Amino acid sequence: MRTWLLVFGVFFAGCQTRAVVVRSQECARLCPGCCDATGTCLTGEDDDACGAPGEACRACGEGSTCAERSCRATPTTASSPNDAGAPADAGVTPRVDAGVVVTPTADAGASMTPCPPDGWCLDGLTASGMPVTTQHLRSVWARTPTDVWAVGDVGTVLHFDGTAWRAVTAGFADDLHAVWARAADDVWVSGGSGDPAANNGVIARFDGSTWQVVARNLKRVDAIWGRSASEVWFAGWDGTLRFWNGTALASLPSPTTKHIADLTGSPTRVWAVGSSGLILEFDGATWREVPSGMANGLTSALSLGTNLTWVAGGNGAFATWDGTTWRTLAGLQDITVMGMWGASSAEVWSAGPDGELHRFSGVTARRVSSPTTRFLRDVHGADARNVWAVGFSGTIVRYRP
Repeated sequence: MRTWLLVFGVFFAGCQTRAVVVRSQECARLCPGCCDATGTCLTGEDDDACGAPGEACRACGEGSTCAERSCRATPTTASSPNDAGAPADAGVTPRVDAGVVVTPTADAGASMTPCPPDGWCLDGLTASGMPVTTQHLRSVWARTPTDVWAVGDVGTVLHFDGTAWRAVTAGFADDLHAVWARAADDVWVSGGSGDPAANNGVIARFDGSTWQVVARNLKRVDAIWGRSASEVWFAGWDGTLRFWNGTALASLPSPTTKHIADLTGSPTRVWAVGSSGLILEFDGATWREVPSGMANGLTSALSLGTNLTWVAGGNGAFATWDGTTWRTLAGLQDITVMGMWGASSAEVWSAGPDGELHRFSGVTARRVSSPTTRFLRDVHGADARNVWAVGFSGTIVRYRP
């Protein structure tokens, strides 16, 4: 009932927020527009997120536009099949799981558009100015300024070596929702195609030369975070929690059946966030649910040392933990966060719908100029001077102060 009131209030009571994160099952049933994979209810009228009520949002490719919540070819240009954008959870038949050596694709050398002073610019472009991929990108991890990974639909894996973005052949075609890199020879990806509650999930690892599928027949795995080669956490649909101890992957008891969207950690804790205001805490011994007082879905978690953790999501859902107490933040209702990262508490970035980028100094947010209107799904940085955000239709943007 609370979720129904939330959706009703946003879309029918005059609120100007474009997206609300709710539980995906409820989104499909109640959303007056289309539903993103994480349960984000969108209007369904944007080229990057087009769809009828209850349907999965899709991106309209170049040469087509969203009209009456359906992608339609323009009169003068035929739709490009490579840019048409499939529904976020379209079923994909995986290819053989044999590890494949990383190889760049032809014309993969990426260029950048000029960045304004202290600003963001387009990145991940070929020499001809086109995106390296037109698949939706859903997660990015910048280990160093010369070792950055991005993943997305249909097994899309991209790597930036400090000079160019290149497509990587991983050997599987699953939709990928998360990436985490501890070292150049220890990179993890996860996700799943089709019904997220079905056994379509996947976890895979790159050892520096070969990709190997570590696990299949899982519910979709949407989040990865680790401290070391022998402590890597995975989480996803219906509260699924898994742990890699350096040699084997184990399934762990979970205190929730809510969807987990993101993981983060401090020296003393691991945090998980997800649908309906979910916050989970691992204290080194057990996982427990922490009352958050929030009903909106949480998409992002960011730990900045032992005594500061941020969580954020849709329609102004924000809270901070100071090492002792969780506090919700007010006055941020116009911001929807799909990804969040920061070098320090004085410089935290968020990315969201319509290319929105916000910079937080403490709890004060400022919207900054963005080079795109594409839906941005994640943001991550190697340091304060090297930050990337990724999103729909192969969009990559970079911050270079």
